[in-house]
Amino acid sequence: MIKLLKNLKTKHKVLFLTVLFIGLFASLFFIHKLWPEHAHKTSLSFIFIDNFVISFFEAIFISLIIFLLVTLLSYAVIKSDRLERIVNIDELTKVQTRRSFFYNNGDNGKRIFDYLILIIDIDYFKSVNDSFGHEAGDKYLKKFGQELKKIGIDSLNSVRLGGEEFGLIFNLKDIEKKYETAKGYKNFTLSQKINKFSKSIHKKLNSIFLDDHKIIIQKTCSFGSAILRVDDKISNSLSYADRALQVIKKNGRNNYKFADDKFISVSKELNKIITLDELSEALKKGQLSFYFQPIIDVKNNSIKFFECLIRWTKPNGTILLPKEFLSKFIHLNARSMKEGTRIWRTVFDKSFININIDKRIKFSINFQMSHFANIGAGKLMMEEVDYIKTLIDNEIIVEITEAQNTRIDDKVANKEIQYVKNQGVSVALDDYGVKGSNLERLINTPWNIIKLDKQLIDNVVTNKRSRVAVEGIKTMATRLNNQIIAEGVETKEQLKYLKKIGIDLIQGFLFSKPMPGNQIEGYIKQFSIKNNYS
Repeated sequence: MIKLLKNLKTKHKVLFLTVLFIGLFASLFFIHKLWPEHAHKTSLSFIFIDNFVISFFEAIFISLIIFLLVTLLSYAVIKSDRLERIVNIDELTKVQTRRSFFYNNGDNGKRIFDYLILIIDIDYFKSVNDSFGHEAGDKYLKKFGQELKKIGIDSLNSVRLGGEEFGLIFNLKDIEKKYETAKGYKNFTLSQKINKFSKSIHKKLNSIFLDDHKIIIQKTCSFGSAILRVDDKISNSLSYADRALQVIKKNGRNNYKFADDKFISVSKELNKIITLDELSEALKKGQLSFYFQPIIDVKNNSIKFFECLIRWTKPNGTILLPKEFLSKFIHLNARSMKEGTRIWRTVFDKSFININIDKRIKFSINFQMSHFANIGAGKLMMEEVDYIKTLIDNEIIVEITEAQNTRIDDKVANKEIQYVKNQGVSVALDDYGVKGSNLERLINTPWNIIKLDKQLIDNVVTNKRSRVAVEGIKTMATRLNNQIIAEGVETKEQLKYLKKIGIDLIQGFLFSKPMPGNQIEGYIKQFSIKNNYS
C-alpha cells in the first residue's frame, strides 16, 4: 500500500484516499443494512449502529469524521510531497538538488552502471546579474535547467550543484555504443569517444539562450568530466572532474576537458587533485593545522590579533595552502553544515595546544558567507567558537569571506551573523575591495571589522584609483563604526601611506609570514616596530 501511494502523483494520492474512506464507509453501511445480525456481532457496531438502524444524524456525523480524516491525510500527503520536492528538486531550475544527486548516484550501493560525470560552469555568469539584474539571471538559469534536462534525458540525469554550477551524468555504455558502429569511430579509444561526445554536449550547452522579448542572453560554458565507475567514490570522481574544469577556466574557458588516467596521475603528483578520502585521512593523522599571522596596531606599537590560516603539511614536508584544498573540500564533501564544522575540531585541538599568551590578543577564525546561508547557522558557529574557548581564553573573532558567484539569502545570512554578534563575538568582512565585493552587504550586514584585500593594497602607492578606493572604503568603515584592517602589506611605502590616511591595523609579510603555533610566544617577545618599520 505504502509503495503504491509513493509512486502516485499527489492528486492521485488524495483521490485514492478519498475513495478508500468512502468505500470503507459504504461497506460498513451495507453490512449493517443487509445483514443486521452480522452487524450486531461486529466490534464496530457500538460506534456506528443503534438497533441496526443508522440515523440521519449519525450519517452526518460519520460523514464529517470521514471528511476530516480525508482532509488531514490529504494535507499530510501534499505537505510530504512538497517537502520531498523542495529537498530533491531545485525550485528554480527543476533539476536535482545536490542532496538528491548524491543520494541517487552516491556510494550507497544503488549505482549499478559505470557513468561519465560532468561538472558544468556557465562562463562569467556574474556579468548577467550585473548587466541585467538578478531576475534576468534567474530566468536564464531556469531556461538552462530546462534545456539541461533535455540533454540529460530527464531530471535524474541533471543536477544543480550550486549557483551557476551544474552537473550531468551519462551511462558510459551508451556513449561507447554511440560510436561503436558509427563510421570512422570504430577504432576510437574510450578517451577519444568521450572527447567526441563531450564536443557534442558542449555545442548543445552553448546553444542555450534566453529570449523573453526584452533581453536576449546567451552564455558559453566550460566543463570537466571524469568516469564514475560502480566501485568508485562519487566524491573522488567529482574531484577529478572539478580539477579538469579548473584547468579549462584557467586557460580561457568556453571549452571542455576529460580527466583521463594520465591527467589524474599527473595532477595528483603536483598536488592539484585532493580527494575527500585523502583530506579525511589527513585530518585523522593530524596533518592539518593552523598557522598564525599577526595583525599589528602601528599607532600603539602592539599586536592586536592573530589570524588563523589553515595549512596542510604532507608527510614529505610539502605545505599546501587553503586555495589548493579547502574550497574543494567544501564543494565536494556533501555533508551538512553541522557535520562539516565538527570535523575541524581535530584541527582546533592540534593548533591551540600549549598556546598561552596575553589575553588581550585576539584570534580570528575564517568562514565562508555561504556557511551563514541557512537558519540556525549562527547557533552552530557559536558552538564552534565555544569549543575553541575551551582550548584558549583569548577572544575569538569570526572572519567571513564573501562566497564568489554564490547566491544566498542576505536576510537569512544577516540574521545569523547578527546572532553571532549578539553573543558578544566580533565579525569581520574579509578580503573586501575586489572580486565583485558587494557594497550592499558592506552597508547592511552588521560588521565590526572590514579587511581590505591584498590586491587593493598591492597598487596603493603607484595607482591613484587604488588610493581613491582605499580611502573611500576607509571613510565608509569609519562612519559605520567599523574597524579597518589592511591585508597584504609588504613594503614600508605601503605602510607609510596607510598610516597617513589613518589605517593603523596592518597585516602582511612586512611584519611576519604565518607561523606555527609553537613560534607565537617567541615572536611576541621579540616584537618591536619602532625602529624597523616606521
